[in-house]
Amino acid sequence: MAIRKKKTPVHRSIKKRSLPIRILRFILFAHLWFWGIIAFLCLLYSLVNPPLTPLMISRWIERGYQIQDHEYIKLERIPPRTQNMLIALEDGNYYKHFGFEWSMIKEAHRRNQKSGKIRFGASTISNQLARSLFLTTHRNYFRKYLEIQVTIIMEALMSKKRMLELYLNYIEWGKGIYGIETASYAYYGKSCSKLGRTQSMKLISIITNPIKYTPQTYHKSPSARARYAMLQRYF
Repeated sequence: MAIRKKKTPVHRSIKKRSLPIRILRFILFAHLWFWGIIAFLCLLYSLVNPPLTPLMISRWIERGYQIQDHEYIKLERIPPRTQNMLIALEDGNYYKHFGFEWSMIKEAHRRNQKSGKIRFGASTISNQLARSLFLTTHRNYFRKYLEIQVTIIMEALMSKKRMLELYLNYIEWGKGIYGIETASYAYYGKSCSKLGRTQSMKLISIITNPIKYTPQTYHKSPSARARYAMLQRYF
């Protein structure tokens, strides 16, 4: 009587091996789709202005902030002194780097490791624009991971001047207030092109915490007072 050899369940082993491959393939295609969408939007936003941003939508849904009428202003109409004030406080090497300040990143990582949670950032203007225009402001490592990718794509496809223009027009400047022109009208009743030196300094001093403070209450914030004092010293 012939002895029948037991068949090895090859199909099971193939399935076990193919599962990690399928997961890796899904991750790869998800990244390719994400990169493609961001690249398309970067090219689009190089020519047209976004009607809404994820930041605006998330603030409206999560906190109920009604979006105020958005006033847009071209970069050339924003006084160079105002632009320089903002760059000096937020990202002194903005026109020199490719989206990242590595020394600041290392220091922020060290401090976050010590505190046990994400409390400190090393965000450049490019990083801040990436999350204002394409992501959210929620602090977690996954958002930071996406932010890195968005920043690289923006830096590759958009000019520095266009990025700065979008930054000045779309970052948060109060409850439902987005952009320097909207903020200028909301707080001073006039265009930012007509603001005086002191008004511009107060407006720029509050952007680290624009929900809690205004140009009229900036003095209640230690960080805003320090930023204002720095601007007074150099501008």
